[in-house]
Amino acid sequence: MARRTFRLPRVQDLTKDQERVRSLPLDGQHLVIGGPGTGKSVLALLRARRLARSGRKYVVLMFNHLLKQASHGLFRGQLSCETWKRWYWRIFKEITNQDAPLVPTTQEGSFRPFDWKRIEGIIDQTDWGKQHLNIVIDEGQDMPPEFYSSLVGLGFENFFVVADQNQQITDENSSRQDIENALAIDASEVIELRTNFRNSRSVAELARTFYTGDPASPPPLLPRHPDMKTAELYSFPSGGFQQIIRRILLTADKNPHKLVGVIAPNNSVREQYLSALRTTLDSDSLTLQHGQPLIRTYSHGKQTNVKLDMGGIIVLNVQACKGQEFEIVICIDVDEHYIPADDLDMAKKQFYVMVARARERVVMLRRKGVESRLDSILPTDESVLRRKEI
Repeated sequence: MARRTFRLPRVQDLTKDQERVRSLPLDGQHLVIGGPGTGKSVLALLRARRLARSGRKYVVLMFNHLLKQASHGLFRGQLSCETWKRWYWRIFKEITNQDAPLVPTTQEGSFRPFDWKRIEGIIDQTDWGKQHLNIVIDEGQDMPPEFYSSLVGLGFENFFVVADQNQQITDENSSRQDIENALAIDASEVIELRTNFRNSRSVAELARTFYTGDPASPPPLLPRHPDMKTAELYSFPSGGFQQIIRRILLTADKNPHKLVGVIAPNNSVREQYLSALRTTLDSDSLTLQHGQPLIRTYSHGKQTNVKLDMGGIIVLNVQACKGQEFEIVICIDVDEHYIPADDLDMAKKQFYVMVARARERVVMLRRKGVESRLDSILPTDESVLRRKEI
């Protein structure tokens, strides 16, 4: 199986704006805003490396376990990095000697978010002193405002946050203004990144059609050089599912050194495609030139170790693809994404995130005859999204 290679950029590789971010003082509160592919996560890791080399205590907080794994790979495991919820649970108890309160529920085993009102009450009881830890936060828009204000209340003073509120896809999230307010950051001190280092022009053009127009987080500039890989939307009949599965496997076979991200709208669809891909691969009914591609999966909340430095296929949900990048993205059963009539921006943000994971090419799949509000957000320009039938 072909290996994908990544490395953190050298200082001389950075743009003027990126170098400005990299050289920010180690103390204080800093916020960096940028759209997909502008290098926010890389700058967060460069910040961590600088803190480590200076002998500072630090932690990098990630949105999910998969993003944490990918970041560890760039540091060869030498990175102080945790998912934000797990870290907060632990640090709150270390400082206050109490468990962080959770929202009550009558459903056994259901997810329980932090009870921020009760947490605020505990924090207000005393002065907890100064906490000597630098906090680096990636995907900062997907953590609630109360998270930031509670950290300040607990005595943390040094923050480096990268965020893009146009990529909010969780129920608990923060706007740029929320983060500025919680950390007392003046708007004039926020740094915006605009250069897109990840996407081909065709991918960037498709992603831009899902930009909500929110000026608080402007979209990246389009890459200068056009390419010939126009994004495609395939409609397939109920009897064409197996043909789709074979096409996905053949795509991976033609690109053995590349990772194909198959992004699902929910766990049911994820499991259906994962099972079909593995069953078809095991049936020996498909002739492949480069051997069987590695097929793996990840679902939010699972602690499974997933290899991201190898080519092949990974099947995951939109929430789990946050901060990742794949050479090819295949968005499956796009009609099953929840698209509320009164909040199209919510759906646009999901597609903005999914599409922008692709470095080179995007393919969307939908089933024929399925009624959906999807067409209300899809671009109609065939030069941006070419429609085909199977």
